[in-house]
Amino acid sequence: MSGGEKAQGGGKRRGRGGGSSRGRSDRADARELALMALCHLESYDAYEGDEALAIFWENPPGEGQEEAPPIAAWSAKEATREFAERLVAAVRERGGAIDATIEATSRSWRVARMDRVDRNILRLAVAELEAVPETPRAVILAEAVRLAARYGGERSAPFVNGLAESLARRLRPDEARA
Repeated sequence: MSGGEKAQGGGKRRGRGGGSSRGRSDRADARELALMALCHLESYDAYEGDEALAIFWENPPGEGQEEAPPIAAWSAKEATREFAERLVAAVRERGGAIDATIEATSRSWRVARMDRVDRNILRLAVAELEAVPETPRAVILAEAVRLAARYGGERSAPFVNGLAESLARRLRPDEARA
């Protein structure tokens, strides 16, 4: 797999610290950071997005809890932050088209009715499937499920797994056959 990444399984991460833990890549941390940034942006009107995002990057949320992710450390690490910013920018630039792709694939769920975490995980997956061809499809799917298991509700991981798999077949049909 390219980019020094390994496919990750679901489940909650227990480690804390300034960088990747237990073999996780900077990109895995970046996806988590990007998810937090996208969920943060949903609390603001569209015209406030640039300012809200600038505040998020410059003043990442505090950690405070024992199992809280090291957000500030991820944001301070150049490679992690650059990839997170790349994913967030892709989602923001193509938001309407990404949501349309998710809805066309889902058929029974409008994006607006999905849980905030689930819809932003799916947006990140679509953005990465489309804009980062060097990331293997399997890595994107595994990371989407990992994020859903960590941050979503009880049914998030299976929901995200099924829909992300369908999205990947639609967006990268050649890779799905490989």
